[in-house]
Amino acid sequence: MALWDRLKDSVQTMQAQLTAKKSHLKSGAFRDASIAMCALVAAADGRIDPSERERVAQLIALNDVLQTFPSDDLHRRFEEHLDRLTVDFGLGKVSAIQEISKAKKKPAEARAVVQIGIVIGGADGHFDDSERAVVREACFALDIPPAEFDLEPHAADDQADVEQETHPGAALPGDELQVFLKALASGTRQKLFSHFATGEELTVGEAAERAGLGASTTSEHLAILRRGGLLQSIRTGKLVRYRTDQENITELLGQLHSYLLAPSTPPDTRDPVTSGWPREGSGTG
Repeated sequence: MALWDRLKDSVQTMQAQLTAKKSHLKSGAFRDASIAMCALVAAADGRIDPSERERVAQLIALNDVLQTFPSDDLHRRFEEHLDRLTVDFGLGKVSAIQEISKAKKKPAEARAVVQIGIVIGGADGHFDDSERAVVREACFALDIPPAEFDLEPHAADDQADVEQETHPGAALPGDELQVFLKALASGTRQKLFSHFATGEELTVGEAAERAGLGASTTSEHLAILRRGGLLQSIRTGKLVRYRTDQENITELLGQLHSYLLAPSTPPDTRDPVTSGWPREGSGTG
């Protein structure tokens, strides 16, 4: 059977399975995780292509299972995820994965979210490596073995993992630390964060006034600082205030300290004969 036929059969089978259990897929967690999954598939290669954006939006609107929910609400949530991915792809991806992980409390819903990702990604007959990769990451967030959905990495991915392990100089900070550093990478966010340095609790409006920014811009930057672990939000009735998350900042700074001091230079493998180094026991004179 040709690759396209196998993929088409797989997508059709998964859609049929989803349709059969759609009466049990009505929770807010499933809705939010599914839309986050769709957004990641749409932006899987790191770009927000307008045609792909429109294609996935149409697939969401036509999907039999997702039609359980109001279409305008689904579209709004989908666009919000893509907007975050456009502003900062790394942070937007972390936000989407966090949304997806909330569905893991119910295994049936968690598996349905993965199936949604495969159905949407494979609808055009080509479930490419970048799409497979984001759905595989979703599996990890949902505590589902990727092998269950035939999402194991290809041999090339395995080789890349081996090279990463055998070259300590290529080590990267953990995900949480990367999000923390990205949150601080903006001069605007650095200035905004400085208004919380004295321990004050501020609303979006108060922070916007002090920073001289618009309310919507301030809200977006505060959300990034919160996802980066620098701020935490406290709700009192309908009022939300932000303040520094000192405990988390201390922990992340500790991780950064450990990362910066970790050995990162691979051992020198030059041949002592050709490099001019003295051989062991040969002396220097």
